[in-house]
Amino acid sequence: MFGLRTALPGVRSLVVSTKTAPCNSFHTTASALAKPRRSRKDIVIQVRKNNLQLQEKKRLDYENSTPDYIIGKQTEFTQSLLKSQSVFQAPLAAIKPADAGSSNTSESDSAVKSTFSFSTSSSSPSIFSSSSRTPLLVSTSNPSGYQHFLSEQEADIIFEEVPQVQVQELMLRSSLVNEKIQLPIEKQKAELVRRITALENGNAKQITLENVRRAREAFQRAEGDTGSPEVQAAVMTVRIQNLHNHILNNKKDKHNYRRLRMLIHQRQTVLKYLKKTYPDRYHLCLDRLGLEPRAIEDEIVV
Repeated sequence: MFGLRTALPGVRSLVVSTKTAPCNSFHTTASALAKPRRSRKDIVIQVRKNNLQLQEKKRLDYENSTPDYIIGKQTEFTQSLLKSQSVFQAPLAAIKPADAGSSNTSESDSAVKSTFSFSTSSSSPSIFSSSSRTPLLVSTSNPSGYQHFLSEQEADIIFEEVPQVQVQELMLRSSLVNEKIQLPIEKQKAELVRRITALENGNAKQITLENVRRAREAFQRAEGDTGSPEVQAAVMTVRIQNLHNHILNNKKDKHNYRRLRMLIHQRQTVLKYLKKTYPDRYHLCLDRLGLEPRAIEDEIVV
């Protein structure tokens, strides 16, 4: 065996090379595709950074979803409330010159029309020109509401039935009264009273009182209920919206701004009491007022 290896030295190298061939994959050169090993400290730092980013995202989402502590969302109740600007501008937007053919209308219709127009002619002997004036159709036959807590049923009785009753009484007192002549006169009187009591001819205080009446009727649990938490919260919501609209136009009114903050916190106190005593009524009241639980249960910053 020794002689064979001496005579054939290439055989040894061939045998050795075949045995050491699998060992060629082991070397000291670092692979270019190998991922570097991360230390424990680097892993902890990366996890902490991810947690901080997640917390910041949650904080931003929470701030962006902050509810409106003052107005809230629009609901059927809040949309039914009257606004001073829209009520007072509605009659002005409805003013239109009468048509040329409207001069042949009946006496009862012409009594309702407003026929005032200012004459700018310098040759006119009077301030108001009767020859060139154009009738203006300003109707308050369907007002937004009535002052002095006058309901729709009471208004129908006063403005529709009372003129006829008045004519019947006059006819009983005197035989000279003609129903066809007297009835338009009584209807004209009723129309004058309608215009006087219409909210369009009132002021902002009357509109607020009308909204308070609507809030009481919408949230009362029994006839004449004015002390339940739902009614109190609804009335406070009406006053809060009224003050909020006022402050938007008068930003330097610090006194009413303080009143607004006080009303918001008073409403929060009333609704927290309602949640503690009647949870079901609490959530129903929030839905009708357009408020979210966070606007009541969290800290209010106004």
